[in-house]
Amino acid sequence: MMMGAFDYAARAFTAWFTGFFPLAEIYVAVPAAVAIGLDDLSVLFWTVTGNFTPIVLIHYGYEAMMKNERLRGWLQKLVSEKVKTQFDRWGTWFVLLVTPWTGVWVMGVTAKALGIPAGRLMWASLVSITVYAAVILWGLRAGAAALG
Repeated sequence: MMMGAFDYAARAFTAWFTGFFPLAEIYVAVPAAVAIGLDDLSVLFWTVTGNFTPIVLIHYGYEAMMKNERLRGWLQKLVSEKVKTQFDRWGTWFVLLVTPWTGVWVMGVTAKALGIPAGRLMWASLVSITVYAAVILWGLRAGAAALG
């Protein structure tokens, strides 16, 4: 069944927003996008784009966030020299492996507070989100096929 442009746009926005929303992110976005009838390529594109958007917003909005004294003080308390050293050494791997578990919002702010270079944060987050989304989609499709 072919869906119209408005119907597709509404479904795509739903998938994007679910990925963007802090409490849902990729784990809810992919199954939701499948449930509302998006094809696999659209599921991956819209959920990954939605889940990656906060990384871009945090990157460009971090300086504005740091003008808030309360937030700045809280983040500075979290950053110790030991943590910074470990993050400098393992930061890219940490972002790759942990982003889907902590969520992109937390990871984005943490990485910025620890000074990870923007390029490393961007590509590591995008790869991580994409791989996890593809694995979730594959699991959903494999499970559905196994059930018949």
